Order: sequence, then structure tokens, then C-alpha cells
Amino acid sequence: MAHTFATEKPEHAVAIERVLDRAFGPGRHAKTSERVRERGAVWEPALSRVALNDAGEVIGVCRIYRVEAGAPLFFLGPLAVDPTAQQAGLGLALVRECITACRAAGGLGIILIGAERFFRPAGFTIVPKDRVALPGPVDGARVLWLELRPGGLDKAQGALTAPH
Repeated sequence: MAHTFATEKPEHAVAIERVLDRAFGPGRHAKTSERVRERGAVWEPALSRVALNDAGEVIGVCRIYRVEAGAPLFFLGPLAVDPTAQQAGLGLALVRECITACRAAGGLGIILIGAERFFRPAGFTIVPKDRVALPGPVDGARVLWLELRPGGLDKAQGALTAPH
């Protein structure tokens, strides 16, 4: 299945919600990552990406938000690929597209909640224990980050909050 990547635009909103619902189901709003977004994370549509199929339909999304934890960071998520387009590497390709955009924007680092085995190929590692606190329960092995430039995560610590 061929696809292209594009910067997220307002006209993608309905299709993105459909992809998120299909990928995560009704429990998607109960996750700790939703608490991060609800508590003032600032959505960055210019850094967020969608994957479009040959017909121009949204089949995947990776959103980026601005947050802070002792230093300004980006928060990655949600990341979702429509179940009909999964298993083709599209999710990881979307992540890489967002990493490139965040690096070009001068970001220090990206933090996310997810499976290390999935995100490791993109360069993410587990955040050291007790370095960053999230607004809800989370398995510490699922809190990951990626340094976007040398020393970018040196001052990152504390509660993950809205950017100041």
C-alpha cells in the first residue's frame, strides 16, 4: 500500500478521530497520555504528521505537543495507524517524520509513553527512574525519550507540565 506523509491540517480532523477510534477503541481517553494533553500541553500541528493512502484518505497520525519538565520538550502521541494499514512499518515511519520536524524546529528532546521495543529503532530509550513525573499511573518502562541535540535532555526532570 502506497502512502504519503503530510503536515496535519484542520481538514484531517474528522478522519483522524476515526483512525484513533479504530486503533484504540473506547478506552483511549482513559490513558495517562490524555492527562498530559488535558493539562495544558500545546498541540503543534506544524510538527504533527498524517499518512495518506493513494486516495488521499488519512490512514495514520502522529501528533506532537509542547510540554515542559525542567526544560521545554515535545510530547509525542497519539500515534495511530488504521488497523487495515498496520504491520507495514507505517507507525515507525510517522514517528521518524515527526522526529525530523521536531529536530528542524530546534527542539531539545521528545518524550512519550509507549512500548520500548516499538520506539527503540527510532532512537528512544527509557527515561531514568524518577527523572520525570507524569500526571497519572504509568509503567516506568513505558516512559521513553529521545535527545534531539547533544545535551538536550540534561536539564529535563520533574513533573511533566504545560509549557511556561
